[in-house]
Amino acid sequence: MSVVATRTETPVVSYNSIPENHVDCTVHSRTSSISSYRTNYTTSTAPTTYSPSSPSSSYRQCDSVNSLPKLTEPIQRRIPHEVYEVIINHLEELHKGQHQTGCTTCFQRDLHALSLTCRSWEKAVRGPLYHSIHIVGNDSPAQLKKYRLKRGSRLKLLRRTLRERKLLANLVYELRVPQLDLLFTTTKQGPQWQEYRDLVASVVMVCPNLERLLGLSIPYHHEFDRLTHALSTRKKLKEHTWVLGEPAEVSELSPRDDSCPGSLGPSQMFEFLDYHNSWTSLETMMLYGLNGNGALEPSISLRMFNLLPSLRNLCITSFNKDSFDDNTLMCLPPLESLRLENLPGITDVGLSQYTSRPESLSLKTLVLIEQNVESLLVISKILASLRGLERFKIVQTEKCPTLPGDHMIFQPILASSTLKYLHWDVACPDPGTALTQLDTLPFQKPTKPSNTPNYHLAQSIISAGFPQLEALRAPSDVEPPGALQAVCRPILKGQALLRPDRYSLPRSSHGSVNTRPLALPAGNNLTSARIRAQTFIDMAAKDTETGMPVLIQDYSDSYVPDNAQNSQFEDEPDQEMDDYGIWAACERFKHKDNDHNGPKTVYEFRMPTLMGRSGFRDPATGASIPHFILRPDIPGQELDGGLIGWRQLLASNQSLSYAAGVGVNCFNSGTPSIPPPEEPMSPSSSISRFGWGSLSGRSMTGTSPTTPTTPLTPISSALGSALPWEKDTCTGTWNHKAGRDWWFHMERDRPGNSELVDVQQLF
Repeated sequence: MSVVATRTETPVVSYNSIPENHVDCTVHSRTSSISSYRTNYTTSTAPTTYSPSSPSSSYRQCDSVNSLPKLTEPIQRRIPHEVYEVIINHLEELHKGQHQTGCTTCFQRDLHALSLTCRSWEKAVRGPLYHSIHIVGNDSPAQLKKYRLKRGSRLKLLRRTLRERKLLANLVYELRVPQLDLLFTTTKQGPQWQEYRDLVASVVMVCPNLERLLGLSIPYHHEFDRLTHALSTRKKLKEHTWVLGEPAEVSELSPRDDSCPGSLGPSQMFEFLDYHNSWTSLETMMLYGLNGNGALEPSISLRMFNLLPSLRNLCITSFNKDSFDDNTLMCLPPLESLRLENLPGITDVGLSQYTSRPESLSLKTLVLIEQNVESLLVISKILASLRGLERFKIVQTEKCPTLPGDHMIFQPILASSTLKYLHWDVACPDPGTALTQLDTLPFQKPTKPSNTPNYHLAQSIISAGFPQLEALRAPSDVEPPGALQAVCRPILKGQALLRPDRYSLPRSSHGSVNTRPLALPAGNNLTSARIRAQTFIDMAAKDTETGMPVLIQDYSDSYVPDNAQNSQFEDEPDQEMDDYGIWAACERFKHKDNDHNGPKTVYEFRMPTLMGRSGFRDPATGASIPHFILRPDIPGQELDGGLIGWRQLLASNQSLSYAAGVGVNCFNSGTPSIPPPEEPMSPSSSISRFGWGSLSGRSMTGTSPTTPTTPLTPISSALGSALPWEKDTCTGTWNHKAGRDWWFHMERDRPGNSELVDVQQLF
């Protein structure tokens, strides 16, 4: 079919002359034109006359209401999604930031209020509300009464919402469950804990895309429980913690009962491995053996690692020789982070062989905790073999790695071209007398050669063994004293102490400087380490004998003004001048007869030595000069060199409380117990616990006053939970102008006090 358009002979519009009484009409706006179009035309009555003078008819641009210009849409729909993200991030900072007055509950409540304003805000808020759900604090009594529940009202309401709205359930990637009330953790309350565990499992089952479950890691004794089964069905799970214990009941005989008592039966082994079939996206796995007797055979470990193709971070802790040994270490897949802790089956030969395998070349973080490495050559080979290593942490409080005494040593013996962070907490050969015989002092007396790990590490840093090293944390820098501190950058402003450290200072430090070294505390507590570092800085700053001499002379003429001698020290405070030896230099200058024939000596003193190597890089070698840091991973956790351990992680995830509730002991008798946070120390015990004397000034240890003694390590809480009167909580009172019914919520901790220990902090 063809269409032929013909031009008419007469014009469509007649051109008549404009009358004299014609009045020009104002041009209507776009809005009025569109409104008139909506009024006068519809889709069926639109003009259909074809005009060949224009490529397309003008009416086709407004042929329907859906194709109207976007200028008619509400402003909320025209705002880019990135603008909403910036607003939400700023709102979160106002609630959860440092020194802010809000909390997580207030932030979630404001997001919910924004979602009720319009659909654009509801779409923008949906992700931040449900991607990461954190339920903090206790349930409200009014809410429990309203829904006639004993506990877990928020979890049950969340479960109901996610069951009704599948779209919201698909958005949940991270879920943090609240802690169970202390009422059910003081005594054995098995049914309450099991009911709470099943409730959490029911919430996990309605979140198909769940990646992380925070706040609850229950011990697994190879018995069926709903929470472990629910987590095993999440195909996108990226993080899991196994707290493995001995099998509760062995119904079948294991083929390895003779060689390995307590092994799993065939059905228990199959059930445990079956949990890993769906975890193809798992990236982080933590394995912890209760009392060092976790039933984890080498054959099970090999099959388990083969079922986890995406595994990148692995932590293995507290397994005996039969469960994890050198052969199991050789079966590890390529990893990025590895932590080995309290594994007596791992030997120096096994570590050397593992670091020589191609699978270990991808390691960026390696942590060795109490592995009792006997030779420094093993540590040297580990650092040299791992070419991509960026973070290395080693803790050995009982075994001191040494070098053979009859061999020639070339520095640097410890070297890594990629290492950026080093945590070095290695025992000394003779820690009892390391701080009582100060033959060498940093910044003052040169370090004498010795066959100690700290000395070899210090010489390796000076010899450019770590060209990329940025930070060094050495809690046990005692033999030689301050050797590692001296090869690092000076501590900022010369202040190594924190404000709470002044309560841990020994009493002798308030006297003369000469008696202060006799009271240096030992141990790897960071409070003790900061006291030692500050003592070395103060001693070097007040040293006027070994410093650099400074002489200021006047060569202008022989005339010296009468007020020249006094004007040099008018603006200097006496105490500050005396601390640095300036007042003594001034007195010597006053009584010294100057030679009128030569230059006039205006000022003469000795500048204290440098508190470390200044600069960013060594000008001779180009190697980076590291920072000397003495801060813990978590503020307030000064024990164990500031490293985060399994005690903090298990306490944060309620594993200890759950085990106590069901009657399981998580730690053996050889492990020191943790004092409960509900029982604060008495004033008398807090006065004498440091071993620095009582109120009368007498020694509590019974030693002779002339014998220098090393004080005990200051004690700090291992759990880090504040006392009830020290907690920083929020009830929403910051929004009091809107009325109590609007702002009030149950008293809950602020984000700074309620943060959980992230498993990534263990690496």
